Amino acid sequence: MIVTAHQDILASWLCSRIGHLPTQGIRCIGNVRDGQIVGVIGYDGYNGASVQMHVAGLPGWVNKSILFAAFDYPFKRLKCKMVIGMVPSGNTEAIRFNERLGFKLENELHGAHPDGSLLLMTMRRDECRWLNERLARDVTIGAAHG
Repeated sequence: MIVTAHQDILASWLCSRIGHLPTQGIRCIGNVRDGQIVGVIGYDGYNGASVQMHVAGLPGWVNKSILFAAFDYPFKRLKCKMVIGMVPSGNTEAIRFNERLGFKLENELHGAHPDGSLLLMTMRRDECRWLNERLARDVTIGAAHG
């Protein structure tokens, strides 16, 4: 089930897994299965044109419903032109995940992370394939648990 309630719990779950300090304005969407959080997508740094996306999940947490919700929020609700992801160069799993979603490498910030570099990855609204209305039919937003 896709959830948006209990933002503090969702943000804590996400940030503890990615080593991110939650900002005051962070907003999260969670995927809950059998009452347990299995994945969370968080957004912060919104400036009217773009927002930063942060992602963490357990194996098997991604489905079409969460992908629709993940991109509906920044592109349709916030009216962003771009979603930004900052990925450590040593996190090859996250880089591949972002590439499969459709993010593109925009720039590399050498020496900006303890693992080496930070990769600036972006997705523009007109490049996003996850806004398909057929995916929206499966999205049910409910309350988060535990």
